[in-house]
Amino acid sequence: MKVSKKAYYGLRAMLALANEQEPLSGHDLAKRESMPEEYVEKILQELRRGGFIVSHKGTRGGYVLAKAPCDLNLWEILTHLDGKLKIYAPNTPGTLPCFQVSHCQTNLVFRLVEQELEQSLSRVSLQTLAEQAPILQTA
Repeated sequence: MKVSKKAYYGLRAMLALANEQEPLSGHDLAKRESMPEEYVEKILQELRRGGFIVSHKGTRGGYVLAKAPCDLNLWEILTHLDGKLKIYAPNTPGTLPCFQVSHCQTNLVFRLVEQELEQSLSRVSLQTLAEQAPILQTA
């Protein structure tokens, strides 16, 4: 499994917005997080279309979270940007019935790991992640 750069930047953008009290422009966010501005703007538009953030126009405008950080979880954000995260995606369509028993057994293991990943990331809110920043800076 690999999280794309888009999902990584998107999660960083969401975290930056979670730590802000005022709207934050795409330019300021990109500069603060050392990310390419054009790419960040595209990601922000995708997050806005997904209902994760809202934009405000004007001189004091910018982006803010659409919900409280405690109501946004990592699974929702990552899968919105990357699609469903898969541990293993076989090249041949369909997984069951399998041509050999060992295929079914290994597919089952990967599906169980994917379920655990979804459950784990669903339990981590953006608020929880934001609260970890001071701990990580002192470590």
